[in-house]
Amino acid sequence: MKRPWDINPLPPPDGSDDKGPDPISTFLLLAFVVVGPLIYFGPQLRTIETWLVSAYGTVESWLIPIRDWFLGLMG
Repeated sequence: MKRPWDINPLPPPDGSDDKGPDPISTFLLLAFVVVGPLIYFGPQLRTIETWLVSAYGTVESWLIPIRDWFLGLMG
């Protein structure tokens, strides 16, 4: 008779701790996942950051006259 091991797996052996991952290893894995891409993609991220800052400056230069006009009406 064929046992459906993929549906009903064997129970864990006696004495095994099934508490989940260690908190330190979870923290280290999270740090690696966050810091690794920052190191690897550093130059590209710097380019994207420069583009975002220049786009913000452009939008701000468009909105400053509108803000000054609106605040001139209020005050």
